[in-house]
Amino acid sequence: MAVQFDVEGLVRALRGRAVGVIATPAGWLPGLGALNDVLVPRATVKAMLALEHGLRGDLQDGALFDTYTDERTGIPVYSFYGGTGHTFPRAVFNDLDVIVFHAQDVSNRAYTYQQTLAATLIAAAETGTDVIVLDRPAPLAYLGNRGPLWTQFFPEPIPVIHGFTLGELGRWLVRHRNLPVCYDVLPVQGWNRAMTWRETGLPWIPPSPNLPFVDSAVCYSCTGIIQHTNLSEGRGCCKPFEYIGAPFVRSAALADRLNAAALPGLVWREVYFQPAFNKYQGQVCAGVHLMVQDERQVDPLRTQLTLLKALAEMHPDQFELKAGFGRWLEGGEWTVTRLLELSTEAFLAAAAPQAAAFTANLAPDLLYARVVL
Repeated sequence: MAVQFDVEGLVRALRGRAVGVIATPAGWLPGLGALNDVLVPRATVKAMLALEHGLRGDLQDGALFDTYTDERTGIPVYSFYGGTGHTFPRAVFNDLDVIVFHAQDVSNRAYTYQQTLAATLIAAAETGTDVIVLDRPAPLAYLGNRGPLWTQFFPEPIPVIHGFTLGELGRWLVRHRNLPVCYDVLPVQGWNRAMTWRETGLPWIPPSPNLPFVDSAVCYSCTGIIQHTNLSEGRGCCKPFEYIGAPFVRSAALADRLNAAALPGLVWREVYFQPAFNKYQGQVCAGVHLMVQDERQVDPLRTQLTLLKALAEMHPDQFELKAGFGRWLEGGEWTVTRLLELSTEAFLAAAAPQAAAFTANLAPDLLYARVVL
């Protein structure tokens, strides 16, 4: 039986109130559909606030947009992504009694939805607007917390990979910052942190265009950092974040090296692909295909570092790091030389107590079974 969502409880909580809805296409409810469509006939919805990729998921990563009217519902839609150079709906909060937040996260600090929840809570505290989160499962919660803490897409330092839902992160932020906001979380029913996504019984609906498959969150946790290098992370091809490569990569040798490293839960094969857009558009890239054999055994941070170090050692004169690379790790300055000198074991050992401390700090805010994190 699939996990369930307390939609009826949400509707009851919204009666007689002016409502704003922050939801994504992946916030799909079995038997009902997208939350924003479900609530319009059952509550007084005054505004919708769209995150990265837009209300209907029709925008690529990083695309900005301005206010428009949703054709299906007739409700105004405001951009809640970016914050500069286009509309940002802070003033909209003044006209709302309550904001409903429902988005599918991917258990990764590099994903922007947790940042939007934080911005929602901070703005709501300033305007006296209540916030209700209709929570969803954390796809990689079974892996626990991994990596050093940093403020990548969250106003407080959090681990690279984390095992908490957005609702729980919001509870921690409200308590940690003592935000004067009325905040409530409707927990996802029947879910616990030991579950893989397949075990939830829910379909995998892409939370963004480049995470199309049930293993996408796992692959993104291992190779997402590649987008801040001069390799293609597979955007523009059929297997984003599963395929990585560039015209200069020695693909067979890289696959052999990664398989020899015996990275848990993963197998690699050589691959060739031609991106239709993004980096190396129209060019043939040589690289590797990351294949998930046992999702419970994957070690995302170890995989990232092993892959990056291999690329630095095999292609020291061609491999390049781009702006934003360091924030995927501990926020420091990184160069190819630093990768060449990196001790993966020492880096992981230094990061482990940070993740453990964060786990302990967030313990009072947990809503679900407390498996070991």
